[in-house]
Amino acid sequence: MKKYKAAAVCVLFLCAALSSPQDLHASSSKLSDKDVQDVEKAAIDSEEEQKQRQAIAVMLAEYEIEGRKLLDGLDDGADRSGIDRQAGALLSSGEKIMDWARFRLKQCDAYLEKALELKAKISDITLEVLEKDYHHDGALPKAPPECYHVKDTFVHPATVLVLTRDDPELGEDTITGIRAEILEVLGHTEVVRQLVIY
Repeated sequence: MKKYKAAAVCVLFLCAALSSPQDLHASSSKLSDKDVQDVEKAAIDSEEEQKQRQAIAVMLAEYEIEGRKLLDGLDDGADRSGIDRQAGALLSSGEKIMDWARFRLKQCDAYLEKALELKAKISDITLEVLEKDYHHDGALPKAPPECYHVKDTFVHPATVLVLTRDDPELGEDTITGIRAEILEVLGHTEVVRQLVIY
């Protein structure tokens, strides 16, 4: 049990150290603090589930660190391979966070499962279709607002990969788009933490 407490303290320290600037939370306004507290969540009953929750807590903290590194890299002279590597790591972490959320937030299961279909389409989906079907939920079943926040941990990094695919030279508009995608997803991570960890 001491290992779990130590890991939890480390995660809480990382979260405090990474507190997002106010502008990063602008997109999180769809759920009030009370709404987040009232969301129905599956209980953590087993030691294995407790370990999984702690692993996801660490992953979410690392996700924020990687997102900030990606943003910093945009200011230091963008490199497509570096952006793709970081966005790919965020996409992979987002997929694991969504898998865990499908357990914790049963009401989001079908919605998140359908959202994960985007992974197979990244190589050929257009930006317009991605926006319509996955950002604005055109291809996804109806779901409560908490599901939207979790989905974005996956959809925004996928969008970065589509942006770099379509503009390998990384023009100014592409860099602006990448920055907007990462800023927005970082604006969701504290809500996601409240939803799937606590």
